[in-house]
Amino acid sequence: MRVGVWSKKYLRLEINGKAILSSSMFKISFIQDSPNFDTREYQPRQKIKSLIIDPSSFDIINQISTTEPYKEDNSLMFFTDGSKTEMGTGCSRCAFENGIKVLKCKGKLEKFHTVFQIELTGLREAIIRASQGNEITKIWTNSLSSVMAVLDPHTPHQLVRDIQSLLTQNRNNLVRWIKAHAGYRGNEEADTLAKNAITEGVVRKALNPRFELKQHLQELLF
Repeated sequence: MRVGVWSKKYLRLEINGKAILSSSMFKISFIQDSPNFDTREYQPRQKIKSLIIDPSSFDIINQISTTEPYKEDNSLMFFTDGSKTEMGTGCSRCAFENGIKVLKCKGKLEKFHTVFQIELTGLREAIIRASQGNEITKIWTNSLSSVMAVLDPHTPHQLVRDIQSLLTQNRNNLVRWIKAHAGYRGNEEADTLAKNAITEGVVRKALNPRFELKQHLQELLF
């Protein structure tokens, strides 16, 4: 009996010890179906510059809308989505310009990631990709909870803070909410890609925030 108690304490110490060394951001690999599919020049992703945003100067609200009606036009537009099943988790992003699909990517995450984390990861990756251009770009997501979280200047969630920092540094990026399963081509494409990513995506070992590492190991142990 004592051995069992000692083992649990030991494991908790190991969890804390590993958590200190872990990153505060997800490490996720995205794959592009064809290296020549993206007709726009790709630039290597840069590390997100973390900003401390003063709530009194929190002005990215002007870049976010949950009420703007979706209208298809010839501008560059990104769509993102996430999916979670018993088989695993996946997220995606795709882009359309002049009515033509110019980019599609899908990434596989760990099973223990929540739907909220998956949706946020897809949104963050889409903003990072959209930030490589200079034109005004709309990023459409059907995750209302993600959009509302980004509007909170007091959020403790690291993924949300990453997105807030990205939007603060890239004023041409606009986040919009779109209704799911309403027949919008871009949203339907992102949904399909996210589901396919669960089985087709390639994932590297994820470096997770402390509480997520604890959560995963506790699920395995208890």
